Amino acid sequence: MILAMLMVVAAGFFRLAGHEFHWWNVAPVGAMALLGGMYMGRRYALWVPLAVLAMSDVVLNVWMGYPMFYGPRVFDYGAFLLIGLLGLWARDRKVATKISAVIATPFLFFLISNFAVWMFGMSLANEPYAKTFSGLVECYVAGFPFLQGTIIGDWSFMALFAISALALRRTSSERTRGLVAEARA
Repeated sequence: MILAMLMVVAAGFFRLAGHEFHWWNVAPVGAMALLGGMYMGRRYALWVPLAVLAMSDVVLNVWMGYPMFYGPRVFDYGAFLLIGLLGLWARDRKVATKISAVIATPFLFFLISNFAVWMFGMSLANEPYAKTFSGLVECYVAGFPFLQGTIIGDWSFMALFAISALALRRTSSERTRGLVAEARA
C-alpha cells in the first residue's frame, strides 16, 4: 500500500510537471485512479487519488489563469471514480483481468470526458459542438490527439508501478530468505 500511495502522489506531481513541459495529456491520472482501486486499502482506494487530482487541478487552474473550479470537470471526476471502482473490482482477480483494466483505463476516460466536452465544451474552432450524432463524432475525432498522450501517460506509469512492485517484492523475498537462513544457522 505504501508503494501505491507514493505512486499516486508521484502521479500528481508528474501531472504538474507535464504541463510545465507541454506534454499535453501525458499524465498518469487514470493510472493513479486505477492504482488506488487495485492496491490501496479500501478506505483510501477512491478518495486519495481523487483528492490528489483535485489538488493538482486547483494548482493547474490557478497557474494557467483559469477559474479555480470548472463545473463540467465533474464528468472527469466521475470517470476517475469509475476507473477506481474498476480497480477495486480487479484487485482480487487474475493478472489477465488486471492487465485488461490497465488497457481499458485511457479509453474509458476518453469516452466519458469527450462526451462531456461534446455536451458542454467548444470545438477547436471555438464553436459549441452540434448536439447531433455527427457533432459527437466530430468531438471524438478532435480528441484523438489527446488520447495518444493519455495512453502514453497511463500505460507508462502502470508499467513503472509493476516493475517497481516486482523489484520490491524480489528484494523483500531475498531479504526474508536471508533472515530465515540466518535464523536456522
